Amino acid sequence: NNLQYKAVVSTQSTGSVYIIVKFSCYSQVMLSGSDCSHNLPAVLKDETRDEYQSKFGIYLKQVEDISKYPHLKSKDQIRIYVDGVFDMFHFGHANYIMQAKNMFPNVFVIAGVVGTEATHKLKGQTVMTEEERCESVRMCRYVDLVICPAPWVITEDFLKKHRIDFVCSEGDPYPMGDVDDIYKPIKDMGKFIAVPSCPAVSISGFITRIIYYYDLYLQRNLDRGYSRMISI
Repeated sequence: NNLQYKAVVSTQSTGSVYIIVKFSCYSQVMLSGSDCSHNLPAVLKDETRDEYQSKFGIYLKQVEDISKYPHLKSKDQIRIYVDGVFDMFHFGHANYIMQAKNMFPNVFVIAGVVGTEATHKLKGQTVMTEEERCESVRMCRYVDLVICPAPWVITEDFLKKHRIDFVCSEGDPYPMGDVDDIYKPIKDMGKFIAVPSCPAVSISGFITRIIYYYDLYLQRNLDRGYSRMISI
């Protein structure tokens, strides 16, 4: 097998130090006689090409026309930043990152995982720890580099430090306190690209389901030998 590997290392420090090494393996995935890159979801066994395209085509934004950005024409690779809490990492999160990965022909995706302190202060309690959320994102096939903990608000200095060409997120304004949209400065710089959300799944839905079936899940754990006393 003719495989290429690349390693990317990033360090961030706020009391703890994470050294994130991501190996991306470029291999051939056969689908109806043609190959797909790691930029697309895996193929299910016995899934036809039409089924594959119809399932994921509704989520995948069309590739941006690079000619709209003259300053990028000389770049071989576009660096796109995606950020989030990524609690209970699910296919909606992966779909968001996948869209960024496919925004241009050659994209290097930087995923910022917001730290626990900022998340608990500005959004609320998480289910997973900061390290668990970081590790979950690191395993996503569309991610090339992880920054953890990442800032809640992206600054121009942050973009320059990590050589970020674009930030991808949902297009709707994201309010915080007295600020109507934390992404507005990025949008004003012309470095923001909106991607549609995946409405089929959300952590709020998962938590609601767990609460609804609380007794069933509790009994299942007790049957498996877990105690009512848990360690957080």
